[in-house]
Amino acid sequence: MNPRSLALLVALAGFMELFDGTVIQTALPAMGRDLGVSATTASVAMAAYFAAAAGAIPICAWLTDRVGARVAFTGAIAVFVLASLWCGSSVDLTWLVFGRIVQGVGGAVMMTVGQIVILRDAPKDKLLNITAYLVWPALAAPVIAPVIGGLITQTFGWRWLFWINLPLGVLAVIASLRLTPGKRDGHEPRPLDLAGAILLAVGLCISIPGLAMVEYGAAPARITAIVVGGLSLVAAVIWLLRHKNPLLDLHAYRFETFRAGNGAGAIYRAVVASVPVLLTLLFQLAYGWSAVNAGLLVMVLFFGNLSIKPFANYSIRRWGYRLVVVAATLLGAAALVILSFVRESTSLWLVVPILYLSGAARSVGFTSYMTMQYLEIPKTEMASANPLSNTVHQVATALGIAGSVGLVSTLGALGLQQLAAYQITFAVIGVVLAVTALWARLGLRQFGQLSQK
Repeated sequence: MNPRSLALLVALAGFMELFDGTVIQTALPAMGRDLGVSATTASVAMAAYFAAAAGAIPICAWLTDRVGARVAFTGAIAVFVLASLWCGSSVDLTWLVFGRIVQGVGGAVMMTVGQIVILRDAPKDKLLNITAYLVWPALAAPVIAPVIGGLITQTFGWRWLFWINLPLGVLAVIASLRLTPGKRDGHEPRPLDLAGAILLAVGLCISIPGLAMVEYGAAPARITAIVVGGLSLVAAVIWLLRHKNPLLDLHAYRFETFRAGNGAGAIYRAVVASVPVLLTLLFQLAYGWSAVNAGLLVMVLFFGNLSIKPFANYSIRRWGYRLVVVAATLLGAAALVILSFVRESTSLWLVVPILYLSGAARSVGFTSYMTMQYLEIPKTEMASANPLSNTVHQVATALGIAGSVGLVSTLGALGLQQLAAYQITFAVIGVVLAVTALWARLGLRQFGQLSQK
């Protein structure tokens, strides 16, 4: 195995997964027009992707041990590519949503399995340099996705957002067959909690798309999806708490910092994940901007995210987790409330700093929640806490997009003008973010001075 080449391949796979998760946000109006639905309804394709990814993450470690890294990683890339072809060829929203569910599963497996291989097999003396390759997709994909998505949509059409994965995926499959190690001899996986996997996957992949399709109102199919999916999730939680070897070990929630990171932190992620989607829809549908112009302005949000990164760790060491989390959350909430007063006539000299500030607060909040959640977790339980956290974060992202866009649709159905619907939604999620600051402050009451050493 060539560790550096494999790390680059995993980085490419991670970039494809993260890029496809968000790239369609600037294409939603165009997708809606082609598929005969509104842009807000078309956003269910984003929620479905993240919901499916959340359902797939918990089985990745078992799958890697069961069939070997090469088969799991290469197979996941192939699934992702075929699902991309499926999505790009969709003739209606239902077909697209099912394709996005399959694509989300393939993307989550190829990224997670790739990371498992790198962290498991890379030489210890080269681990730091090799894992650095895994960081750049998470930093680069959100920054360029809005603009690239807008350019491709305006130039070639939204279907090429998916079809562009075909040549990249074929090259990745060929490289994976050459670079990825096979199954480790004598290593048997622990038994798979099949019931837990099925209940969780069914619950997420049915309930979240159902919740997102607000414009369908009380349609029997939508209500059935929500009820069946909700019951499946309740059954999954009960099963996971009672099973001896559960798919996800929920007992990590007994630790205060993990509860804060995956309680208040999950709501925090849900809100901030919805902001770029709401902004691109606002700029295109309410302001009438092009997809490219909308993407360019949304990039400011992510530049704020990137540029403040070096300050995030320093601030935690200097002032401690509780103060930093509360301050970053309140700052982000204030930015959202200010955005609720923005109109098309508002000067960009005011809008750009607000977006930058929102992105900077988002970065510091993410860093704080992501690191503090593991402070109390024993090393012996880290392997079970990590997939649980990753699953919760994907679910939060899916619910955040579904809930916020659904609120816009509901307000529109009540007769509010389009701009007013977005303004109220920004105000509401700003208030929700402020409430999470109170939750974090109370949830970390024993860790007021705790900092990253």
